[in-house]
Amino acid sequence: MKRKLLITIPALLLATSFLATPAVADPRPTAPSDANDAKAIYKLAQDKFQSELKIYEDKRRAINQSFKEAIDKVLSDARSLSVTGQSQMQRRQNMNTRVNLVIAATSIRDAAIESLGLPPIAPTPPAKAPKSEKSERYKKPRP
Repeated sequence: MKRKLLITIPALLLATSFLATPAVADPRPTAPSDANDAKAIYKLAQDKFQSELKIYEDKRRAINQSFKEAIDKVLSDARSLSVTGQSQMQRRQNMNTRVNLVIAATSIRDAAIESLGLPPIAPTPPAKAPKSEKSERYKKPRP
């Protein structure tokens, strides 16, 4: 009985180690799938970057469009206030008002663009695998 137990225990341990080995996968993927994974990850990151960049540019365009409309309104108001019978003082006041409104519109636009944050950064493409050189015996001799 004791002898059977001594033989059974190592055999059982050996059998469980053989059964457990295939279940444990190699943590290092093979080179081709690793390259494919890197390309797939890069493709997903590139798609995400493109969509984020489009959203960022659309918001920036909207800010610049509202700025352009504000400047056009300021300039048209300044032209409508300008009449031929004005004194030098009235013309200077109108010009100062126009300049101040343009500066205010510019600062509002700059603050809005700053609130957007930095534009998205493009992902870095995966590194290419180094080319393997052919061995000397497979090279053709030069004539």
